[in-house]
Amino acid sequence: MRFPAWLKIQRISLFLYLASAVLLVIYALGFISDVYIFFAYGNRSLAGFYHEMQEINSGLLWKALLLIIFAVILFLLQLGRHPAGLYTLIIVALFLAAGLFLSAHSLAVLAEARRNYAALDLSSLNRYIERGAIKYRYSTLVFDLGLAGYILFMGSSLFMAASVIRNAFSVREMP
Repeated sequence: MRFPAWLKIQRISLFLYLASAVLLVIYALGFISDVYIFFAYGNRSLAGFYHEMQEINSGLLWKALLLIIFAVILFLLQLGRHPAGLYTLIIVALFLAAGLFLSAHSLAVLAEARRNYAALDLSSLNRYIERGAIKYRYSTLVFDLGLAGYILFMGSSLFMAASVIRNAFSVREMP
């Protein structure tokens, strides 16, 4: 079955939106896997940072799951097969606004967590590292990946919204 070019672009934008939301869930599931040693081997400030990261992780996971629900609803509205009508266009606009707000909030939270991580004193872990009991190396990669993931999601959201809005106003489907 051949799809018109406008529909291919709209379908691609929906799949990118869904794929970037799924990546955010995967990111949230592995967000604090390395930070557990702060709780197990660290001092009070490191354990406090671990608990702070637990709260952030929970928020990131719920946001990412909500974004997947948004994507599923967009697929259920048949945006992969038809241009948006008025009500679907309103729903897309609401999902876009909510997704961009959640992404911007997550970017701010991750940037703050990255700053807090950079300010931590990790010297209490040194004796365990020297003994070989744990392996740990300072790295902000986890925070950087999250920042990149949310920027990717924002980009895919804007691409999806642009293609849906363009098609809603320029494509007339034959009944």
